[in-house]
Amino acid sequence: AHTTRYWTLLLALALAGFRSPICSPLQVTVISGSRRDGSATSLWLTMLRRRLPDAVFDSVARIRHPRTPEEEAWARMIRAEAAAWPAAADSLGALFDHPLVHQVRVVLGNRGAEDAFTHDSLTIGMDLAALQRIYGEAADPENRDRVNRFFRHEFVHTLQKRWLVRHPFVPRSFLEVALLDAWAEGLGNYFSLSDRWHPTEAGPAPETVRALTELEPRLVTRMAGLACADSAAAQPLLDGLSSGPFTQKWGALPVALWLLAEESTHPGALHTFAMEGPMGVWTLAQRHLPPAARH
Repeated sequence: AHTTRYWTLLLALALAGFRSPICSPLQVTVISGSRRDGSATSLWLTMLRRRLPDAVFDSVARIRHPRTPEEEAWARMIRAEAAAWPAAADSLGALFDHPLVHQVRVVLGNRGAEDAFTHDSLTIGMDLAALQRIYGEAADPENRDRVNRFFRHEFVHTLQKRWLVRHPFVPRSFLEVALLDAWAEGLGNYFSLSDRWHPTEAGPAPETVRALTELEPRLVTRMAGLACADSAAAQPLLDGLSSGPFTQKWGALPVALWLLAEESTHPGALHTFAMEGPMGVWTLAQRHLPPAARH
């Protein structure tokens, strides 16, 4: 009788849409990285310290910069869009077999950083000043979609950080440093791709064709050089792999575009790549590079 009542209760809870605390949806908390007096919060400064050289950090840390009306508009728009992010995060979690994530915080600063970045497995940063400077007014219709792409990109990085805790990957060479970066940023940049990159019934988008024609030879050359590079030669070869202008990211963008091509025709390609880890970059490249470039 007790067993029957137990299962009856579980069925009733399921029909009522009950979700246990263990399976509760992700909570996305948006918090300010600046105070009313224009100073940065301690959390934002902690995030910057990890990213900036000491001299630059010391200079930025002294800044008093109250939010401008334009930055406030970005903050309001981000908070509004964040209401839909838990649902987006749930689908992204499937790429990594739904790691247990209860909460992610998005910190809105206004100094010292790029548009969006991942601090750790729980914390994403967005710099309102950088967003305004690079993309203009928050009210621009493209910026709503852009902010949602940024969240997906950075949230994937929080999942990758959790995956790497369970599946450690310690680079033993500069080539493996590049593979780790290409895996992390290639998957992240996939979620940054706007519609202009997506294929149509006629085939790959012209932007995609141009980018791969330019970047695939660079990827092959740089990876080949990194295979035997010492510390002095490695850094120039690594430059631009996942940083700089989006269309010039010689490692991250080709990986993102290859994934776009595969996911468009073979749903599940993203999950496979995510779970393969950094070495999955090799198998992905083998499927997409022209035969003469594979070595």
